[in-house]
Amino acid sequence: MRPRAARRRQRSELAGRRPASTPSSGRVGISLFLLWIALSGAPRAQPGPPPSFEQEVKASFVYTVAKFVDWPLEAFGDPGAPLVFGILGDDPIEEPLQRTVAGKSVSGHPVEVIRVKDGEDPISCHILFVGRSESARVDEVITRVGNSSVLTVGEFDHFAQRGGVLRLRLDQNMVRFEVNVDAAERAHLRISSKILKLGTIVHERKRGAGSP
Repeated sequence: MRPRAARRRQRSELAGRRPASTPSSGRVGISLFLLWIALSGAPRAQPGPPPSFEQEVKASFVYTVAKFVDWPLEAFGDPGAPLVFGILGDDPIEEPLQRTVAGKSVSGHPVEVIRVKDGEDPISCHILFVGRSESARVDEVITRVGNSSVLTVGEFDHFAQRGGVLRLRLDQNMVRFEVNVDAAERAHLRISSKILKLGTIVHERKRGAGSP
């Protein structure tokens, strides 16, 4: 009888130690898991990626990162204002991004995707994806954004060092990215340490006299 009573008491103690459910931390865990898949290039069933694979991965990655960024309250007109993804230049990410964010939200803000036309003000966006076609005038784009709370994203060489906040690239189906913490601070953006630990931290390139 004593061993049986002891087992019942042990089961009762174990049941009492079970942690309470935490839905919010669960959502964070799921988000991080999805981000890990994008970063690690987890194996997929097909022998090779389809033609749209790169754009789908980029869209999922940018949306996932957005969930780990805090914008200042004044970046939104009101609590229900949308979080705006802007796409500048000729880049096929628009349709995959539209599919990725359809019906979703970021920190309670519905997500909207727009195409920023040449000459339009990019500071109306919260996230600005700068297409490869704009690589020759990236300095002009960064200057136009200024100190506005815009998370600039690009995928060409030295984008982060030249003042962009996030530079991403695909390397053998794996996402690699750099974060310019100086640019993020200037834009008053708080990027979660969970993201910073997964990327490469860079600082803006200091320009000397005569530098291009």
